[in-house]
Amino acid sequence: MRNYLNSKNMEAEIISEILLKAASEPEFRKRLIKNPEKILECYSISKEAKFIVQKSIKDLIQ
Repeated sequence: MRNYLNSKNMEAEIISEILLKAASEPEFRKRLIKNPEKILECYSISKEAKFIVQKSIKDLIQ
């Protein structure tokens, strides 16, 4: 159970880092919006975490 929680906490931190980077770096944000799958494949996160990032980015641009 502890490893599961640590893994989820690490993913939450990575999600936060990605979203903060997207907020502060316009070029990264453009690339993430244009091709999120390619950008997110560089990160060791689950499909669910990638979905959260993609949904968050879509919500921001609407």
